[in-house]
Parts: sequence; structure tokens; C-alpha cells
Amino acid sequence: MRAFTPLLFALAWVPLTAAGPDLEELKFVEVFRGIAATTSIAHAGDGSGRLFVTEQIGRVLIHDGNQLLESAFLDIRDRVRAGGERGLLSIAFHPDYASNGFFFVNYTDLSSNTVVSRFQVSSDPDVAAAGSEEVYFQAVQPRRNHNGGQLQFGPDGYLYIGMGDGGGAGDPPNLAQNLGSPLGKMLRVDVNGPAPAAAPESNPFLETPGARPEIWAYGVRNPWRFSFDRLTGDMFIADVGQGALEEISFQPAASTGGENYGWRLMEGTRCFNPATNCNDGSLVLPILEYGHVPGNCGASVTGGYRYRGAQHPQLSGVYFFADYCTGNFYGAVEESGAWTLLGPVETPYQVRTFGEDEGGEIYFADASTVYRIEAPPPPPRISDGGVVSAATYRVGSGLAPGSLATAFGIGLADSTAVATVHPLPTELGGGSMTFNGNVPAPQIFASAGQRNFQIPWELVGLSKASLTVTVGEQTSPEAVVPLARVSPGIFVLNYSGQAAAFVSPGGAVAGPVGSVPGARPAKPGETLEVMATGLGPVTNPPVTGATALADPASMVLEHLSVRIADEPVPVEFAGLAPTHAGLYLVRFPLPTDVARGAAVPIAIRVAGVDSKTAYIAIEQEPEPPAEEQEP
Repeated sequence: MRAFTPLLFALAWVPLTAAGPDLEELKFVEVFRGIAATTSIAHAGDGSGRLFVTEQIGRVLIHDGNQLLESAFLDIRDRVRAGGERGLLSIAFHPDYASNGFFFVNYTDLSSNTVVSRFQVSSDPDVAAAGSEEVYFQAVQPRRNHNGGQLQFGPDGYLYIGMGDGGGAGDPPNLAQNLGSPLGKMLRVDVNGPAPAAAPESNPFLETPGARPEIWAYGVRNPWRFSFDRLTGDMFIADVGQGALEEISFQPAASTGGENYGWRLMEGTRCFNPATNCNDGSLVLPILEYGHVPGNCGASVTGGYRYRGAQHPQLSGVYFFADYCTGNFYGAVEESGAWTLLGPVETPYQVRTFGEDEGGEIYFADASTVYRIEAPPPPPRISDGGVVSAATYRVGSGLAPGSLATAFGIGLADSTAVATVHPLPTELGGGSMTFNGNVPAPQIFASAGQRNFQIPWELVGLSKASLTVTVGEQTSPEAVVPLARVSPGIFVLNYSGQAAAFVSPGGAVAGPVGSVPGARPAKPGETLEVMATGLGPVTNPPVTGATALADPASMVLEHLSVRIADEPVPVEFAGLAPTHAGLYLVRFPLPTDVARGAAVPIAIRVAGVDSKTAYIAIEQEPEPPAEEQEP
């Protein structure tokens, strides 16, 4: 039997209300310092865990997770004009950076114009090839400010470029409303071909006479940091105001582009030029705004990210941003399409930029130091309906003792941990789980938002049980878990429902080639081993948390059947998988007349209860040879 670990998906199951978290409880943890005028923070998406920061003077530095490296990743100070709002303004790594080594930077050249160039990493992963520059986009800048400068790859794989209106109080030439200019726009370009960048065929103004084809949306003043929600694909644009309002604009992932965000017709939700009757109904108003304050520089919004990390699930869905002038820190939450502003919280930081790491944790920086946003661990709480089968993520009619389950919530652990010993430990990640006040549950995986565990065999015969999680000295409220004699579920290996079904011998996954590592379609006549849980009582039951033996085997007591494409197949073995705890194995040969295809449905029935359908791939019949044609 192929080794199998039933830790498949780490999901968030913590609904947020519009009340949101208390920003006063946030912690801003210093990660590293020693930067000269930070302008952006990014990750390469290559699994290295490194953070890349751009310095306004024209360097890109690397923090490798432990320290800020002394040598620059990229140094183009000889090409960059820095000062005021000019300089090296951002970096974005190609979605396929791990294989092609391409990344893009936005900088102000020695003539004070915008340049977006592609570079490539050298043979040293911590050093770029400075001579590999290819210019993909350029724009003339009429003044020294309002350069925008943010680069981000969208979920569609295209490169988005935020462009300010070119400067000057009130956008004197009205460039933000001029479709013939790239200034005051959100641009969208395809950089997967040779330079210069091409406009994708789906851009909204491609066929508009006189319009720049790169334009995706328009009517922005100076988008000082925009970002994409890594879960939904929605875009948030922080647009610096003129003299009264700072705003956050929003573009849903389903947008086809073409939005007019209003500047200079409007500043936020107020008319600007003209002073009245500025909106004919076509303008897209911001989802959030706040007013300027007297003194200092009034206000200057710095856009951030929507939290989608795993370390602080109580922050899930919160959009964070800040103000450079005042140091105020903000959050925002959405409920039924309406956004609620959180804060502000006063801080001593002049926040210049935000960034994400590969895991979705959020960082921000002032001129010289990078900080990470953290939240104190909340009291443990299991989400309503959050105790589910580890194989199906659904409760159904109840969960079977002896099976594997998952609990979702908040504050469920003070660290992420995976069990590495058997019998399974009852303490993991700084916490434990207990049924009915005195029955400990063996742990497989623990994180702040999720625990995977075995339901104790001792609960056999009960219709329900109460479950609590204890972390440190805090114990969660009781969650009532419905129980059942059986709760069959087939483990799957991806969100397409690919069954954890392995060809025996050999261990290949019975799936389409490329669907998961080691996958290939099974062949009729081959034997499959399917990983499942919740199949109910067994002979020779092991102690809770202990692994099952191969001899004597622990066989399922209830009547069990397997159906492929709704046709029964003969079962050779159904019982606990040896060397595992709580994992069941069902073995059967594929009939010669079995249905074939890339996604053939498979289900298990135990004691009249059906599992959720999963899918396997079975090799198609070979095409018959073509008949020879007569000459």
C-alpha cells in the first residue's frame, strides 16, 4: 500500500461579521530593517519564502527568512532617477518565475519617464542578471509626481500597471479622463511575448478610436498601491486624493474592465471639476473613503491587501491599508456587498507600502523597516457546523467513532504542527481536544484555524458528544458533534474530487496524467486500493490513536459495497489500513467491462449509507486499427 497522509486541504471556516476585529489588538512585529526608502514588498512565488523589497534609489534587496542579504538582488541605480515620487517603484514576479526566472520592475528613468522592464535571474537565485533588461512599456511623465508605479500580475496572468495622472494640482490637462493617454489609468498588458508588451484582445478599449489599447480602467489620480484578493481575484485600488478625500476603489473579479473611477470629475464621492452635476451615473464610486486632517501633509492613502493568510484566521477577509501622512492604520470588512471601515488606529509609522508573503501574511514598511501584521491568539472557538469528516468536509447524518475528522474555528492552536509518531499524540500545537469532558481525541494536525483528529472509539453507541478544544489555559465552548455508526467518505487529492485511489502494486494514483503527481489512468484488471474513513466498527479494533495491524487485520463489520459508474464491483478487502490510525482501505479489482474515462464516478456504501462521489481515471479502450483501403 502506498504511504498516504490524510492532510489534504487547509480551509478557513470562520465567518466574519461586519463588526470585524479590534484593530487596537493588532501587533506590528518588526521583521527586518536597513532599507533605504522602501517602495514595495513582494515574494517570488517560487517556494523559497524570500521577501523582495525595492529601494527608491534603484536597488532590490532580499530577506531570506533569517536576514537581509548584503548584496543586492538587482542594482540599477545608474538607470533610475530617484527623488520625490520618482525612483524604483515596484517589482512583480512572473507567475511562472520558478521555471522562467522573469520578473518586472517599474522605475523612473533618467529622463523622468516611466519604464516597465523585464529582467531575468542569473544562475545564482539571489542575484539577477542586470544586463538582461528588456523594456516592455514606457510612458512620458509631464511632471515629477503622480507616477503610480505599482505592478501586479492578476489572476488572469496579465500584468497590471497603476499609472498616476502625471501630476499638477487638479490634473490640469484632464489626462485621467483622456483615453488617448496612459496617465491616470489602470493598464493591463500581456508580457508573455517579446517586448514591447501587447494589449490583450479582451481589453475594453481595444476597438475604441483614439484610445490606448493598454487601458483597463481609468479616472484615477495616483493609485498608490493596488492589490488582488488572492482568494476571490477582486482588485482594490487605493487612490490618493487632492485636498479633501482619500479613497479605496474596488473592481470585482468578474469585471471586463472599462470602469471610470471618477477623477477629475470627482474626488471620492464629491464633485471636483465640475463642482456640481459631475456624475451622469456612469462613474464607479469608492467603497471606502476618509477625509483629510489639518497639518502635516493632510492625508495620503497607502493601499494594502485583504488578509488571506493561515496564521490569524480571525483576520480572514479584512482589507488593511494606512495613511502615510497621519500614520493612521485602517481595516475594512464586507458583508452582503457593504463595506465597513475599521479604525483608524494611530501608529508612529509613515507607511509607504504593503506586501504579502507566499502564505498570505501581510507586511508593511516605512522608509527603513519592514513589519508584519499579527493578531493575538483569540480564545479557542469551534465554528458552528465546523466539525466535519476529514474526507468529505460534511457531517451528513453524523460522524463515526474511529474515523478521521476535522474541526474548523479560531484560536485552535498556538502553532502549526503535524503528528510524527504513533500512537497519535493527544497534545499538538500547544493544545488538545476532549469529548464529553474526559475522552481525549488523538491529533494529526493542528493550526490556529483547523485541527485534524480521530474520533475516539470509546464513543461507539452514542448519538452525539460534546467537543472542546483547550489551548494553554483557555478552553472553547462546547460544540455538539452528531455521531453515527458509519459515515463513509472517500479521501480526495484535489478540488476536482480525484479519489485517493492507488493502483496495486506500484502505487500510481488512478487519475489523469498530470492531475496529481504520479497519476495515470488505471487499467481494467488492475487492483485498486481506495483510502476512506468512517466505515464503522471493525474486528480487532486497535486502541484509539494506535495504528491498525496487518495481521490480524481489522475488517469492517457492516455490509460494504463499491460502485463504479453506478455498477457494483467485487470487494477483496475492507478494513483499517495497516500502519495508520483511523484510515480505512478498500481493495478491489477493476472488472474488464468497467466504465472508462478521465472522471469515472466511484462511491462506497456501508450499512445503506452512501459516501460522497469521488472520481478515478480508467484507461480508454484503444482505437481499432483503420481498415486498409483498396488501391
